[in-house]
Amino acid sequence: MQPLTTNNRIQLLDIARGLAILGILLINMTFFTTSLQAIQFQLELWPGFWDRTVKSLLTFFVSGKFIAVFSFLFGYGMILIKDGVARRNSQNQSKGRFAAIYSRRLFALVLFGLIHGLLIWYGDILLHYALLGFILLLFHKCKPRTLLIWASLLLLLVPGLMMLSGTSGSYELSPEMKSQVLEWVAIEETVYSSGTWGEIQQLRMQNWNSSLLNQIIFYPQILGLFLLGAYFAKKKLFNDLAGNRPKLLRIAVWTGGFGFLTALLPLLLKFTDLSDTGLANQLEIIQYMIGQPLVGVFYIVLLGLLLQRKTWQRVLNPLANVGRMAFTNYLLQSVICTLIFYSYGLGWFGKVGPAAASLLAIAIFALQLVLSSLWFRRFRIGPMEWLWRGITYLSFPPLSATRSAEKSTES
Repeated sequence: MQPLTTNNRIQLLDIARGLAILGILLINMTFFTTSLQAIQFQLELWPGFWDRTVKSLLTFFVSGKFIAVFSFLFGYGMILIKDGVARRNSQNQSKGRFAAIYSRRLFALVLFGLIHGLLIWYGDILLHYALLGFILLLFHKCKPRTLLIWASLLLLLVPGLMMLSGTSGSYELSPEMKSQVLEWVAIEETVYSSGTWGEIQQLRMQNWNSSLLNQIIFYPQILGLFLLGAYFAKKKLFNDLAGNRPKLLRIAVWTGGFGFLTALLPLLLKFTDLSDTGLANQLEIIQYMIGQPLVGVFYIVLLGLLLQRKTWQRVLNPLANVGRMAFTNYLLQSVICTLIFYSYGLGWFGKVGPAAASLLAIAIFALQLVLSSLWFRRFRIGPMEWLWRGITYLSFPPLSATRSAEKSTES
């Protein structure tokens, strides 16, 4: 059984990226539609039944899980690129050094991240990935066991410090502070929904600065997931799904079991007298900082197990096209959503709750499924992927699928 590879690509990774694009959009819709102040101060702006239900489902199944998938795959991708460079060098097809090639890739990502974050949408993740990518590069020669040890330490670092210090992610606003925050929320809603380009750009810069600082606390977690992905790549656990099935089953049981248990325990604790104690705070930290990343890994492994069945292959394979141009689709989501919610588009900012926003996210993703499929009928690589690859290797590959096939035949 060889359902894994297509034209030297690991199909599972493309499918996982495609699913992650949907999961990330579902979560990012909150940031596209809601004031950053309301999010940071945990204000409940949509108390209706369906909005609360959808928000709870997203928290349990989606929040934090798919950014973990993306982070894991970023680290996995570094090892794939390294192996590809080594293979081409051995065949005298290239004389580039991996460190130089990967550094160019990261510098390009810095540029893309700055353009995206400062001019399109403040919630950019690309810049953070690029900066942490330079640290990841220091580990590319490490043995799998070393990668796993460092990944574990980094994933446990922040939750360990938070639990020792007694820090909690939840807090109650005073009436005066809540009134102040609501004023800030109203200002942001007015600017994004009806402000001028200059006003939006000024607020976008402020939100970008605030988001930049907020992301730093997650750096150890993201880097830990990078290294965990690199570990999986060096162990080649996804290169032979059928052969590695027993290992993948064990990984799925442990990551899914522990990950979802950390999400269930805080919910069950709400029905006891311990709901407002330090135990509840510690379980919440474990859920968000450890449980969610583990569920993200579980999702990838689960996809690998499902892909061993032809029925699931037919169901999941359409996601691969979205995943093959995940970079393009991620940026496209920001363009589409800012056009929908900001004043230079439809101006719906602050007017859409979680339930409607989730339906809209599914509709946008369905459009991306169609567009990605149509794109790969004529082209072999996504447009932003083509540009990124060209900068990385200082040589732009054929964009047309026909021309690529002709070149392959001639060689």
